[in-house]
Amino acid sequence: MEPKAVGILDIALWDPIAAYGIITGMPRIPVQMNCTASFNSFSLDQIPVEGDLDTTICNRVWISRIDYSLALPNVFAGNIFKTLSDAMLRVGQPGVGVKCTVHGGPRYTITPNFTPLENFTNVITDMWPAGWPLYRNQSIKTEFVLTGSPPSTAPNVPPYNITVTFTGWQFLDPTIDEMSVDDARARLHKMGVPTITPPMRG
Repeated sequence: MEPKAVGILDIALWDPIAAYGIITGMPRIPVQMNCTASFNSFSLDQIPVEGDLDTTICNRVWISRIDYSLALPNVFAGNIFKTLSDAMLRVGQPGVGVKCTVHGGPRYTITPNFTPLENFTNVITDMWPAGWPLYRNQSIKTEFVLTGSPPSTAPNVPPYNITVTFTGWQFLDPTIDEMSVDDARARLHKMGVPTITPPMRG
């Protein structure tokens, strides 16, 4: 998914490297990555379940959307209303809290406390219209806890499968990873594109 139509001048202010690649016509490709976890019990006092990214970030990627899917394969299995039951998991409250941390350089925490899954997935579309950049060799680690028991037809019919999908885009040209923000600003200035120049140091 490409950056939203917020205007290339706005992107140049927020992310000069992305703006330079777009203006110069570097080819872009879509990227999707997943963090998955499975609860083997519906107990609310179990330890968090970890979910690591299913791929290695080899080139810088800009995340533009986060989605999640839920599955209870053993709940209402064989019932005519099975698909309706699964669909309603997303309509209501999933009963899942998530913590998310970016590992690598730099390392930072997105959600220091467990946040409702349905709130976490709104963060990118609401706040980062130019995309959330992840650098080469960074990775995402998620932890999940149950905050509410999912519907079931028996006292305990796990698993409860969670998948969080990070959708974004990246440039096909790997040299973009060697470009600094200052270098991108300088190149944009030569092209007549205004950016924010940082204050003099020292």
